[in-house]
Amino acid sequence: MSQPKLSDVAALAGVSPTTVSRVLNNRGYLSEKTRSNVFEAMKTLGYRPNAIARSLQGRKSQLIGLVFPSVAHPFYGEMAYRLESHLADAGYKTILCNSGDRPEAEQRYLDMLLANQVDGVITGAHSQLVAQFPLMGAPLVTIDRAETGKAPNVRCDNYDGGYRATSLLLERGAKEPVHITSTASEVNLRLRGYRDALAEHGITGRTLELGFDTPHAHKMEMIASYLDQYPTLDAVFASNDIYAAMVLSCAQRLRLEVPTDLQVIGFDGAPYTRAMLPHLATVMQPIDEIAQRAVARLLHAIAGQEDDLDGADVLPVSVYEGSTLRQKQPDRVSLD
Repeated sequence: MSQPKLSDVAALAGVSPTTVSRVLNNRGYLSEKTRSNVFEAMKTLGYRPNAIARSLQGRKSQLIGLVFPSVAHPFYGEMAYRLESHLADAGYKTILCNSGDRPEAEQRYLDMLLANQVDGVITGAHSQLVAQFPLMGAPLVTIDRAETGKAPNVRCDNYDGGYRATSLLLERGAKEPVHITSTASEVNLRLRGYRDALAEHGITGRTLELGFDTPHAHKMEMIASYLDQYPTLDAVFASNDIYAAMVLSCAQRLRLEVPTDLQVIGFDGAPYTRAMLPHLATVMQPIDEIAQRAVARLLHAIAGQEDDLDGADVLPVSVYEGSTLRQKQPDRVSLD
């Protein structure tokens, strides 16, 4: 059976070949209905533009696709910068895609990247790219995503970070902590570390889920309402520094003293966040080391050497003890 062509996609979608090309390259304004019709036609026909021709010719495009929820987030912005730098050192150019945690956007970007004949993809997005991995025709490396077994997943030790952050709050006198996260799923290792640390002290703890795509203003209201609803809460472990900063803002609004009334520790430790909030205690991810490892993983996969790379895909974290934690009390010395 012959491979489907761009003209076949156009005919099935009821549009011109030029429109299909514009959809694949994400150029110009097109309605969501038109985009959906084109992608549905591609899926029905099993159309993957240029991937087969490229492999037969043995050529490389020297292009890598980067897909993240939003580089407006300090962690993803820093990660994209580090990845681009290390890929440039290896002779690659990058195409950066902000998916906004929207599955349909992730799918559009995937098709656009393959249409541009990228040699590989690195993603921190949450769903579609990993799900489509067997159909991609190009190597994929994920960063800080749930383990699927379908692609290398480079990340920090999220469990240890959650455990250490929570243990630190407890050491500084916390009795009723809450973990603020996007989703409280079984694969959330930061949440698991939080719960295990609490269990060792016989504490159940609370969890506030904000959701990935909830508007910022609504997240702020959710946090403020939660702190107001549970006035005995005395500590927050936030799953990222943005949430920690939001907690600090809400605490100020509610006239809660940090760290006297409320201790706060975040997660990520991106340089710009630390510059703006130097007092914030946080679990620091080794961002540059993660980027280097992800690039090494991808380049080995492109060369057909996925399984011969030394080192680990789970990298250790460190903890910065800022002034949003209570001071450690000195051990009492017996005079007897």
